Amino acid sequence: MLCALPAVADSFVAAAPADPPEAVWSQPAPFAPNPPRFIGLGAAQHEDAIETSLGYNWRGALVEKPDWRGVGRDVGYFLGYQFAAIAVLYVAPESISGWSREQKENYSFDKWRNNVSKPVWDEDRWWINYILHPYWGGASYIQARGRGLDRVQAFVYSALLSTLFEYGAEALAEPVSAQDLVVTPVVGALVGEYLFTPLRERIRAKPGKLDWVDKTLLFVTDPLGVMSAETDHLLGIKTTLQWQPIGMRLSATGVDAAGAPGMARNPAPVWGLRFRAEW
Repeated sequence: MLCALPAVADSFVAAAPADPPEAVWSQPAPFAPNPPRFIGLGAAQHEDAIETSLGYNWRGALVEKPDWRGVGRDVGYFLGYQFAAIAVLYVAPESISGWSREQKENYSFDKWRNNVSKPVWDEDRWWINYILHPYWGGASYIQARGRGLDRVQAFVYSALLSTLFEYGAEALAEPVSAQDLVVTPVVGALVGEYLFTPLRERIRAKPGKLDWVDKTLLFVTDPLGVMSAETDHLLGIKTTLQWQPIGMRLSATGVDAAGAPGMARNPAPVWGLRFRAEW
C-alpha cells in the first residue's frame, strides 16, 4: 500500500531556482515509477543507494539519531528469532548445544522458573562461551549502532538481548549462565567497537560497487541487522527519502488581449525531496 503522508511527513524541498512571474506551475506529480535519484552520489554509488532504499543499509549514511521505533521492532524480531534458534539447538548434538536428551525432553514451566532463579557457572566448551557468545554480543552491538544508538546505549542493547536469551528460550532447557550474562555484552561491545566497526567503515568507504566479499563481511558483522531489514521488507515496512520529480513547470507564452496569461508550453520537471512510506 502506498500512501502520500500529509503536512510534515510528505514534504519536499524544490531544487529549481525561483521562477519569473510569468511561469505557471502545475499540480504536483504522483510518485515517479522510475528508480529514485539520490543527492550527492556518483553513478558508481547510485545503484548501491537504490538497493539500500529497498532493504539493508549497505552503503547509505549511518543514522545520526536513535531510531527507537526500529529498536523496538528489532527486539520483537529477536524474541521471535529465539524460537528458531531453540529449534536449531534442539536438533543439534549435545556436543554443540550442551543440552542432554533428558534436558530437552523434560522441561516445563516449573523447570524454567527453577533455571532462571539459580544462575550457574556453566561448563560449555570454551569456544562457545568465549568466542561464539562475544561474537553475538558484538553483532547485537553493531545492530544497535546501525539504529543510531551511541556506545553506552549499544552496550545496554547488547546486554538486553543477551539477558532475554538467557532468561528466555534457553532457560527452558538449562539454568541461566552467569558468565554468559557478563561475557556476551562486555566482550561483545569491545569486539563490536574495536574490531567490527573499523572493518565495516573501511568496507563502506570503498569507491565503486561493493562485491560479494564486502557484503559477506558486512553480513557476518551484522547478521541481526540484515535479518531485521529483511523482516521489515517481508512485512511491508519501508520508508525512503527520494529525489524525484514533484511537479511540472510550464513557461507562459505571454498575455492575451484581456491581459490574462497566454497558453503554457515547454513543460519541465521540477525535482525535489519527497518522503515515501509503504506498508
